[in-house]
Amino acid sequence: MADYYLLAGRLFIALMYVLSGFNKLLFFRHGLEEVQAKNLPFPRLALSGTIVIQLACGAAIMAGHLTTIASILLAIFTLATAVVFYNFWNYRGAQRTLFFTGFLEHISIIGGFVVLIASGPGKFVLPS
Repeated sequence: MADYYLLAGRLFIALMYVLSGFNKLLFFRHGLEEVQAKNLPFPRLALSGTIVIQLACGAAIMAGHLTTIASILLAIFTLATAVVFYNFWNYRGAQRTLFFTGFLEHISIIGGFVVLIASGPGKFVLPS
């Protein structure tokens, strides 16, 4: 049964990144506005890199290939996103709570990647 759970876990955790990557690709201008609002350097490059990481690493995890490398990359990406986009320490009141919750959600996702790194993809992988 563990292999079925690993497959489900891989699909669930990676689906968010694949869908987000496609959304950013389809609505590039909106994503660019988000990146520019955070005053990140080289916003087009940052957004393009985000799309590539989300799609490539998400697809790799879904397929069960290079899961350790893809999980490490997405964990680092997710941590950076949490720090840049959910900087709760700069807010007060209800906004702080909202941003803190978003930050914790991202940290929890990193926990899923750590479990995947430790366990491996399981036996259900697409042939290479």
